[in-house]
Amino acid sequence: MIADAAFVMSLAGLNASLAGLGGLLVGLRRGPGLDSLEALRLRQVVEFAFANLLLAISVQPAAQLLGDAEVGIRVSSAATLVYVLVAMAILQRRVSRVRIEWGRWWAASAIGLTLLAAVVASVAISVPTAGIYELLLVVMLCRPITTLVLVLGTIDEEIRRGSTSLPEETMLRGPAADETADKAA
Repeated sequence: MIADAAFVMSLAGLNASLAGLGGLLVGLRRGPGLDSLEALRLRQVVEFAFANLLLAISVQPAAQLLGDAEVGIRVSSAATLVYVLVAMAILQRRVSRVRIEWGRWWAASAIGLTLLAAVVASVAISVPTAGIYELLLVVMLCRPITTLVLVLGTIDEEIRRGSTSLPEETMLRGPAADETADKAA
């Protein structure tokens, strides 16, 4: 059994929550107003979160089946490294296919988090400790969070312009929005 299994499982739970939130946003944003970039980002939130969840919960069975926590961490870290590199290649292919231009913030976050995850995964393969694997899972959690923040930024811009694809009943506008804000304060 790996040390701090509860922490690893809590990270799996956070990823499950992000996948659910991403799925909800996919359902709310569906329609003709959804551009290619935002559709890709929403897909990424769900995909990253589910992959992270599987990577988090796989370390315990790997440790049990292989008879050693260090070997389980090493195998799970290697799987994470492969996933990160393959996911970046798939992302590049998807971006090219729908002709999306990489923005500075998006490119920096995608490339930076991928490189950081690859470095931490490599360290976890070399020095398989629970703490390093947990750090790897935290870095991996940053991927769907960052992508979700980018989606929320797009929604915020649309709301300010008055051109959101969110269903009208989910929007608070005018006096009702002010009244709701006053009640919350």
